[in-house]
Amino acid sequence: MSALKLSSLVLLVALGLAPAPTVAQSRERGPIVLELPASTRALALGNSFALGFGDADAVFYHPGLLDRAQGMAASLQRFGASGTLTTFSAGRSWWGGGIVLGIQQLGYEAPGQNPLTATHILDFPADEASLRNDGAVGVSELVISAGYGRRFMGARLGAVGKFVEQRVGYLKAGTMAVDVGLAVSPGPITVGITAQNLGPEIGIGGGEIPLPTRFTAGAASRPAPVGPLDLSATTAVSYRLDGDVIPSVGLEVGYWPVVGRTFVGRVGYRYLSDEFSATPVTFGGAFFGDDLILEYTFQGYESGDPSHRFGIGWR
Repeated sequence: MSALKLSSLVLLVALGLAPAPTVAQSRERGPIVLELPASTRALALGNSFALGFGDADAVFYHPGLLDRAQGMAASLQRFGASGTLTTFSAGRSWWGGGIVLGIQQLGYEAPGQNPLTATHILDFPADEASLRNDGAVGVSELVISAGYGRRFMGARLGAVGKFVEQRVGYLKAGTMAVDVGLAVSPGPITVGITAQNLGPEIGIGGGEIPLPTRFTAGAASRPAPVGPLDLSATTAVSYRLDGDVIPSVGLEVGYWPVVGRTFVGRVGYRYLSDEFSATPVTFGGAFFGDDLILEYTFQGYESGDPSHRFGIGWR
């Protein structure tokens, strides 16, 4: 299948999906930072990571892509006046493959209770829209990731080790986790599979909080020229151990009037489970000026203020 045909197919699938109903739900796992989109580009593509590119943000999505991950990227996303998500990633070639560092930090406020317990933490709202709410207790979630990937017998293999920390009021605890992945590139298509957040629960507040273990299969096309434009498409399906299946698709359109100056438009669709009130459609854009990258993504919600994400990178 050509890259152009895949782009058209992905767009048709996106238009055929319908949003799921929203039902308020408490968390069954944590920390929530492990479930939020960790890339400005991926968020604009429905949180479907672009496997065909060498972004260092691959450390948050597909370890199998780390052999080509280069440069650095940073992003900031605001959730109202209370929540802030920041990310940083950097990668370079090393020892016949690629090594990448990633950092995710989320701060927000949650409903308070005294004393704080694991049961209370699991009762926090699961909806990311709740990160915009004021609360009585401050929460800080941190993930530090380091990964390595290389080619082996025609496949691209990688692994990421994570330190996951959660602070809720006066409580603090951490644990370790691992991501593993594999990617192959038959022709113009890159296909990858990943298992994420494999590790023990976080022991906090006299109880255990399980990590959001997730398995993802994705595919993406390389850019295909269509007149003056370059089109690429990406799609993914994630399965969580709690039973949720989340498919996503995205389309990216690039236009470069001058060599080294590229303007990019992005749109994505995420079929969200019923615990989320974020609108399924996201969109954004980017400017590539030689090695500098400037990015923006818009995430709306069924009610209240939207969320804006800004990114900057160097390749």
